[in-house]
Amino acid sequence: MANRDSTTHADVEGIGEPPKRKFRVLKKKNLPAKTTPWKDIQEFLPVDFLLLTVKDCEHLSCLSFLKSIVRSYEITLGFVYFGYSRNKDSSKEPNSPKFAVIQCSMGATGPGGSLVVVQSAVPVLRPKAVICVGYCGSLCKTKAKLGDVVISSKLITYAYTKKRKCGIEERGSVVPPNKYMAGLIKGAGAGWKAPLKNEKDLEVAVRSDGVFLSGPEVIDDPKSQKELKMRFPQGTAIEMEGEGLYTAAHKHGIEWLVIKGVSDFADGSKSSTDSWRPFASVMAASVVFHMLNDTYVFEDWAHYEDPSKRKRRSSTTDDDTRAKVTRVTVKAGGPSDEELEELSLEIPVKWKKLGGRLGFKNAEITAFHINNEELGEKAYSMLLAWKRKEASDATYRVLYDALCHKLVQCKSLAQRFCCE
Repeated sequence: MANRDSTTHADVEGIGEPPKRKFRVLKKKNLPAKTTPWKDIQEFLPVDFLLLTVKDCEHLSCLSFLKSIVRSYEITLGFVYFGYSRNKDSSKEPNSPKFAVIQCSMGATGPGGSLVVVQSAVPVLRPKAVICVGYCGSLCKTKAKLGDVVISSKLITYAYTKKRKCGIEERGSVVPPNKYMAGLIKGAGAGWKAPLKNEKDLEVAVRSDGVFLSGPEVIDDPKSQKELKMRFPQGTAIEMEGEGLYTAAHKHGIEWLVIKGVSDFADGSKSSTDSWRPFASVMAASVVFHMLNDTYVFEDWAHYEDPSKRKRRSSTTDDDTRAKVTRVTVKAGGPSDEELEELSLEIPVKWKKLGGRLGFKNAEITAFHINNEELGEKAYSMLLAWKRKEASDATYRVLYDALCHKLVQCKSLAQRFCCE
């Protein structure tokens, strides 16, 4: 059964105006008029969460859930807004989450796109996680209707294909969130109520099992929409910034997520649903702040740390290193298919050496190489075969030892995937 949390039992037929909200959204004139020097915003650094938006209605929706808003400027990032959650009293809650909100350009790879902005912002702001918030297009009205909030349980980069005579071969990535976010989104809609004046006006669902298609196109054509649905029947919604967000977050090794409200159906009717964009943005922002409001959940999440600084600090004596090794606790049991899929994306170069440490012979490794084209697919095929072959003996401990082997040398991956 789909994981679809709702606020009421009402439904909406056809396309009309969105219901009235009980939540007041800031206007640009309500934002700080003066820019606070970067040296004077150190109380916000490192931030806990970076929220990435594109359009003004997305940006203002996120800022409307903040208080004590400060605007600052950093030469590589441009304007950055800081604040605390309105749901927390920062004067009484010293550990109240700190947020940064940035606007990027539409899309992933262009100047000012999500890839460029997140790649630059993470080392400066050092967040625990980065989340893209805004509106999107639904690919199926029965999966996600106008106003519903879609959360990326998976993200598919749909634009990468190989066209053959017999049809299209998909070459894009299918990626789940990192493990902390993957666990968090399962209960994203628990206790959430849509900020509507009358809850009976609309049943707003939180699709925590959403599958986003992310790519460079603005789709508003029934033929194109139908082709995408045929290629990706599991798809829930389509958007443009998630691909860049994921790529940059993956590089920096931090948690990421895409949360967007449905404002259209990508079927040629986009102009008739323009009024749903601000509504969808507010619903998405409301879910984000509801999820992030529980400070206890995020206490042990680490802030981003510059790898060069980590390396310098870890250059200690042999005794210190041995002491640290003894504190590593490998998880009990074995990895899930999803964890192995995620791992396969991070070991494309060393998958053959890892396969050898997991007991595969050269002929078997060659077969994995021949039968799969993409490096990630080769690694994933090998890891799945190991799990099927070894059954209950395919444990985190075995995988940890293989990753740490001197011929593989992926100790950081071993600790991230196999240790508590």
